[in-house]
Amino acid sequence: MKTLIMTMMTLSTTILFLNHPLSMGFNLILLTITVSIMLLLMMKYSWYSYILVLVMLGGMLVLFMYMASIASNEIMKFSLKILTIVIIMMITMYSLTLNDMMTQNEIIIETIENQQNMSMMKLFNGKTSIMTVMMAIYLLMTMIYVIYITNTFEGPMRKSK
Repeated sequence: MKTLIMTMMTLSTTILFLNHPLSMGFNLILLTITVSIMLLLMMKYSWYSYILVLVMLGGMLVLFMYMASIASNEIMKFSLKILTIVIIMMITMYSLTLNDMMTQNEIIIETIENQQNMSMMKLFNGKTSIMTVMMAIYLLMTMIYVIYITNTFEGPMRKSK
């Protein structure tokens, strides 16, 4: 758990040194994945982390397409100075948390094994199953309506040559 926290701190401070929008987006995707892994370890079921990753990847896909059409000829430059700062930060943060990593992993594994069977029962029991099905139908209908409304020839993106 502490390793994930240190990874999140490293990714959060790394974004301050990035200049290119695509590298910032990649860093944000990595940060979202680490947050979802941390949510997966802390929560009893993985639906929240799964939905977080799907929403963030969908948003990042739209941003990636928009930025790729705007800044298509811009070259990404890798700085050796930034790379050394990131590596030094990662080494120091991981060395600080290396001592008690084994005991923390054993506690997490025992917790997951004990609560694995009850996690899906809470999501699909009699009281909430109707709400879950209704939300799935609502999302499907919304997706179909957005596809019908959206015209591929008229939109905010500029035309590619």
